[in-house]
Amino acid sequence: MRRDDGVGPAVAEAVRDRLPAGVRVVTLDGEPTRIVETWAGADLAVVVDAVRTGAPPGTLHRWDGASLGALAPPTHPGSSHGLGLREALALGRALDRLPDRLVVLAVEGADFGPGDRPSGAVVAAIPAAAAAVAAEFADAPS
Repeated sequence: MRRDDGVGPAVAEAVRDRLPAGVRVVTLDGEPTRIVETWAGADLAVVVDAVRTGAPPGTLHRWDGASLGALAPPTHPGSSHGLGLREALALGRALDRLPDRLVVLAVEGADFGPGDRPSGAVVAAIPAAAAAVAAEFADAPS
């Protein structure tokens, strides 16, 4: 694991018991085909990950499917994955396998070096990120 990149699994664990029945919580490694297979056919998919945009560490960002073009190009060093969400989005579009609605909740990371514990600012953001995930599903039509 790469320290702050562990925010996704940490938020998944924190929100698991707060979601409506029938919502699947899945932890993935960022590989695009696995992402596409997981969200294909879903009414709503919420992806949680760490980012580096220059905002203060721990900042919670929210993008919906329509605004994902604002994310850094794939060659930007903001992702610790060689391939990831941008590529999964392009692949999902090409294969017509996008969820009906996609939301990305990203926590601004500071430390993407080797290690298994996120930095303090990222740990402090986990409850807010989990609440944001829960709110997305609470607001979703049944």
